[in-house]
Order: sequence, then C-alpha cells, then structure tokens
Amino acid sequence: MNEKALVVLEQYGLEALKSARARGGIVAATGDGIKLLYECTKSDGFYEREDRITKSLEMTGFRYIDTYVKTLDGSLFAQDTQGRRYVLKNWFDGKECDVKNVDNIIEAARLLAKLHIKLDEMEKCEELIRYNNASDLRMKFDKHTKEMRMVGNYLKTKKNKNDFEMLIRKVLVPFHEEALEAIELLEGTDYGKRLEKARTSLELCHGSYNYHNVLLSNRGNAVTNFEHCCVDCQISDLYQFMRKLLEKNEWDVSLGHMILEAYDSVRTIGETDRKLLEINFMYPEKFWKIINFYHSSNKSWIPRKSFEKLENVIAQNDIRQKFVQSLH
Repeated sequence: MNEKALVVLEQYGLEALKSARARGGIVAATGDGIKLLYECTKSDGFYEREDRITKSLEMTGFRYIDTYVKTLDGSLFAQDTQGRRYVLKNWFDGKECDVKNVDNIIEAARLLAKLHIKLDEMEKCEELIRYNNASDLRMKFDKHTKEMRMVGNYLKTKKNKNDFEMLIRKVLVPFHEEALEAIELLEGTDYGKRLEKARTSLELCHGSYNYHNVLLSNRGNAVTNFEHCCVDCQISDLYQFMRKLLEKNEWDVSLGHMILEAYDSVRTIGETDRKLLEINFMYPEKFWKIINFYHSSNKSWIPRKSFEKLENVIAQNDIRQKFVQSLH
C-alpha cells in the first residue's frame, strides 16, 4: 500500500506521527494510539460483519481486539481522491507469540480459553453469524480422503513420475489408512449432536487462532483478525493453534500437554471435545494439504518447497502418532 493513503486518516480526525508497512497495510502511531489502515478488497458486508462481531465481543469486557474505527461522519469506510476505499482498526504494539517460547505459548493457550468464554457470553446477531457455519468435520474428512485417492489413481497411470510424485506414491497408502482410521473413530462419537448444539447455540470460534494473531505485551495480550470467525465447536480453534505450534516443535508431547492443561485450567475441555481433538490430530491434515496443492496446481513443475514440506511431514509422522497416542 502506498503511504500516501495515510491522508485518509484526516477523515478520522487523526494524523500519523510515524508509520510502517505491516500486516497487509500500514501501521500508524497516532495521538489516539496505534492504528492499522488497509485498503478494502472485499464486499462491504464482510467488514460490517467483522465490525459487529468485534464490537459485541468488546462489550463483554474483552477489549484487546482489533475493533474498527469509524470516520468522523460515522462511516466504516474512508475513501481517497482516486476512489480507493479503506478501513481503519485499533492496533497494538505487542509481539507475536513466539513459537519457541513456552511461556508465550502457555499464555496464548490461556488467552484462547478466555476468548472462548467471552464469545459464549457475547450478544450474537443471528443474521450476521448463522450463515457462516464451519464445514461438517465428517464431510470435510470424506472430501479430503477422496482427494487423496484421486491423486493416488492419477499417479498409478502417470508415466515419467518425478521425485515428488514417486515419494507421494511411496507413502500415500499409510497416510490414507490413517485418514480412514480417523473417519471410523469420528463415526463412533457424538459429533453429530455436538455440532448441532454448536449451531443451535451459535457457538463461535475465532476461526484463525494462530501465533500470528496473538500479540503479547506487558500492557495486555491481544487477539486480532476475526475475519474467519464462524459457528463451530470451539475445540477446532484449540486444534488449529496446537497443530501449527507442535509442527514447529517436533511434536513435543510434553509441550502439547502443557498447552492442554493451560487451556483446561481456564475453561474445562469436555469429554466429547477431547475425543474430537484427538481425532483431528489423528487425521493427516498436513499431508492432505500438500496433496491438494499438488492436485490443484500445474503438475509439470513442482516447487522445491513442496518437496521439502512433504519430506518434513513424512519425517515427523512417527512422532506425530506418538503425540496422538498420548491423548488416549
């Protein structure tokens, strides 16, 4: 974004004292605190929905979130002389959760539990929330597993396979079996009832709770980017948070259980949710993501990064399974 866009701050009665490009926009220090300005790339309804959610959440007392700032005339949007439209958010000077710092990780886990409590307490506007249901885990697992089989069938008939494709062929069967095992276990749970309860009660998830969206500081710990907020079982937030951290920490069993204990110390994890967490970890999601990227891309050229990711997933699979076993 061109820093000339900062002139739109006048529409908020603000002036940038200093600024820097970050987070897909410009972070500016103003007389009214730190703000994040970025250009609109989506429909008005997208920003209006997030504004409604964050404002409602703020009303519960959970204030360290990136709420939108209105212009002096009360609009959510500002516009420059060339017709480009912008939104402005309250922002924070904290540091992202460090994936190698145990104290940071534990604090972020507790913060997620506090967030979930407040999401349950907040007043919900049904017409802005209900339509954004997360996908049914049973349907998602089935779809992903079929895509694995499609790639397997394609590679069976493909001639002149490259190293990446030969490696997929070598490991596809055991990963596919893991996927089928996870599906079977899911079918034996009360997931259907649990999901229906989440949908009827409008149980909200952050939708993208990861270390990038947690800003820690001595003045307060902030949660940002509620654009993927959706109706779902809240345990899915904890799963996504843990999966990415554990991948970066070689699936450290003790760290995984420290995260669970930290969350559980603030908000108790029910028996059904614990089982869903275990099943989510059992499903080879990262392997599927690599497969899906390959299936959806130009197969005549495989990025080196994809090969490295595949090698890493294979190398970590035994320790990932040990972590899953520790959840029994």
